[in-house]
Amino acid sequence: MIRVGLVGAGPWAGLFTAPMLASASGLSLAAVWARRLPAAEALAHRHGAAAVGSFDDLLAACDAVAFTVPPDVQAPLAVTAARAGKHLLLEKPVGFTVADAQAVADAADDAGVATQLMLTYRFTGQVRDFLRATAGAQLRYLRTAMLGGGALGGSPFATPWRQAAGAVVLDLGPHTLDLAEAAAGPIVELRAAAAGGVVTVATVHGSGASGHVAISGTTPGAAGRLDAEAVTDAGHVVLADPMPYEPADVQRAIAEEFARAVRGEFRQPLDVHRGVRLQRLIAAVAESIDDGGGVSLNGSGPSAEANR
Repeated sequence: MIRVGLVGAGPWAGLFTAPMLASASGLSLAAVWARRLPAAEALAHRHGAAAVGSFDDLLAACDAVAFTVPPDVQAPLAVTAARAGKHLLLEKPVGFTVADAQAVADAADDAGVATQLMLTYRFTGQVRDFLRATAGAQLRYLRTAMLGGGALGGSPFATPWRQAAGAVVLDLGPHTLDLAEAAAGPIVELRAAAAGGVVTVATVHGSGASGHVAISGTTPGAAGRLDAEAVTDAGHVVLADPMPYEPADVQRAIAEEFARAVRGEFRQPLDVHRGVRLQRLIAAVAESIDDGGGVSLNGSGPSAEANR
């Protein structure tokens, strides 16, 4: 069994990550550490794990670390965990900046540990079916959207970092931008705008496809589901509604792939390097919104100014 330590005891840890780790084949939830010890103790008790009083104690009790904390907390702790030889199950985004994400990737590479990014929608059957359906034809246009009200007061996920200015791109951008590239290929140019809490991004892909992304976390009454449609040479492909997905199915897929990656049975494409790429796209979107112009991307990502 691969012993996993969980960092964080908030809503997502309780609803998704802790039960996933506790019920997974090949994984065991060994320990929980959080800023608030009573919350860690309550969560650990529900799942037969130990609550520990420090991050060092967590590292001593596990082979891998899963994170359910804000990006600026996750990134430095993930570097420490990787340097201690622990495999990493990372939340999105990896950090708040490209430099933060790259530091995690460098530490993981140096230590030779496995990494996996919790892009939950990519583990749903609906998204995987959509990507299979678009893979066999020339894609000409792709629209992706995620419009919700999760950052509004009253939502359990309306945490301070999600309510900060510009945070919607950090929070929902990974889902939409990842799907855009997974279906249409790498984005080589983008132009973004923000108005009334809605961010829109026009994309040009290296494959020749064009696209459009729309995200919002402050739209009252919006479902918050991932939405996509593609125009291909073979016809029109629409993503089947992945909400609500079956949590047990997605949890099983995430846990099984992470266990296989840790055991060295396959290379997980949704790893920390995918997280770095998404961080570069997020930085490019922010740069375009700030200066009102387009941003070209290549192997090194957006401009040096956006990377800082």
